[in-house]
Amino acid sequence: MMTLALLLPLCAGAQDTAATIVDRYLRMLNYEALPTDSLLVMETSVRYHGSDATFRMRRLYSHDNMMRVEVWKGDSLTTGYCTNGSTRFRKYYPTHKWWVDVPTGSLAEDIQPYDFRGPLYNWRARGITLTYNGTTTLKGQTLQVVRAKQPNHFTRYYMFDAESGLLTLMLEKNEDDVAQKQWLNVKPIDFKTYHEFTPLGPCLLPSQESFMSDSLLTIMETKSHFEPRNDLLFNQD
Repeated sequence: MMTLALLLPLCAGAQDTAATIVDRYLRMLNYEALPTDSLLVMETSVRYHGSDATFRMRRLYSHDNMMRVEVWKGDSLTTGYCTNGSTRFRKYYPTHKWWVDVPTGSLAEDIQPYDFRGPLYNWRARGITLTYNGTTTLKGQTLQVVRAKQPNHFTRYYMFDAESGLLTLMLEKNEDDVAQKQWLNVKPIDFKTYHEFTPLGPCLLPSQESFMSDSLLTIMETKSHFEPRNDLLFNQD
């Protein structure tokens, strides 16, 4: 189990320092520079500890908030979300094996964990409050700790490598009764580790990640590429 002393006393200017750290990281990812005439395709292999099943995740992204997510177990689609960002919001129900229209807010909440840009992307507009919790050390690496409080969700602690500025580790803690009522039996993950970011054009994309929940480890390895833009992929099942 990974343990860190996180509840450090807040320093002066904690909010400004946290924003500086996070904004530096987002500038390094440079997702605003994704080409507008291309489709980003991310193919991910997912390995769950204790399971022999093969899972693969396919994520498609285009501008104007067009996103499509598919999670496959062998030849069976188990999870699916699709939106053209404005008029079409679809979710796949594996028990019935069909796609249905869903409310905008519902899809936005469901699809967010699959967004390659991560929960810190566009943090101001999403109402996330950041504070700087000083530094900690993990395996000789100095990490800057940012506490992120977001509405109706677990509090997250993001740890950035002090030298490179890249995100290394994220922890979740249930520090809010509202989150506990909202998520009922959903538990915070123990940790999520970002092992590697890989350049694609002018951007950096996560290529190796892992996270632990209930002492079970999941490993994700992603390969990404661009294809010609095809808006039909976000407007049909």
